[in-house]
Amino acid sequence: MVNQDFSSMDKSDQMLIPPETFAAPKESLTEQLFIERSLTENRFWLRIMKEHAYFLGEGFSRRDKQLIQQTDRFYHFFEQQEKRAHQTPNDVTAVRKLNEDTIQLVYGFRNFKRNLLIMIVNCQVAGFNFPLLVDHIAREAEYFMRTLKKFNDGILEPIQDSIIKENVFWLKIMMEHSRFIASLLDQSERNLVHTASKFGDDFEVLLNQARDVESMLLKRKPTYPIIGKLNQDSENATVELRNFKQVGLDLIKSCQIRNVIDPLLADHVVREANHFLSMIHALDKRLQEKKSAEQPK
Repeated sequence: MVNQDFSSMDKSDQMLIPPETFAAPKESLTEQLFIERSLTENRFWLRIMKEHAYFLGEGFSRRDKQLIQQTDRFYHFFEQQEKRAHQTPNDVTAVRKLNEDTIQLVYGFRNFKRNLLIMIVNCQVAGFNFPLLVDHIAREAEYFMRTLKKFNDGILEPIQDSIIKENVFWLKIMMEHSRFIASLLDQSERNLVHTASKFGDDFEVLLNQARDVESMLLKRKPTYPIIGKLNQDSENATVELRNFKQVGLDLIKSCQIRNVIDPLLADHVVREANHFLSMIHALDKRLQEKKSAEQPK
């Protein structure tokens, strides 16, 4: 049997160096970007969290009065924090404090959602809150907290990692929206149910592709062509889904389709699709700027 002496291998061989060594470094947030991004995320997500509290409360059995009261309290807390976010001045100290207080509030709501989920899957709570829906909105709370924490730490992840992570998160959200819609439409709405289910399948494919890219390239040397295509594919699919959601919202409001979808929920998922599109556009702008800066002069 031959003994391999790996210590004698050429340490200068680039192929033997961990590829993570060549990953792009994290960037620093400018004060202006910190303020703009923090206020945008707070104003968007605090409304979303408030509506999560409302949807959960509507889904409980009338017997679960204590849980309903708890969601009512969260609704009130998020409503107040949302008003504060719209009144917060463009000042670093004030915005940082807003982020800190929001994180604490969302953390409590995240814990409530996670504990509720355990109760539901153990058949300790009845009603109409699907376990996957509760997990879905808990993940959104966790995403919101992570985002604000990174802002307060002054962290802007490398553009490649940002695009990968945002796509993996949002594509799963869009996939689940599609399947929730299919399950809340009356099954006599065959064409709409089929279309919603098809969107779910299409986004599952995109999600799995994004997860493959995550496995291959997260925290690795930048590979911009693949990353740019990932972003573009997500944009194309999300524009189509957003338009479908908007048509559905209009039909629900005018009572033209049979369903059990609250019009507020229909509007809620349209806004989340639009937020994902705004993220894609912001990330693409950063990507183009990064590519331009790295081109030979």
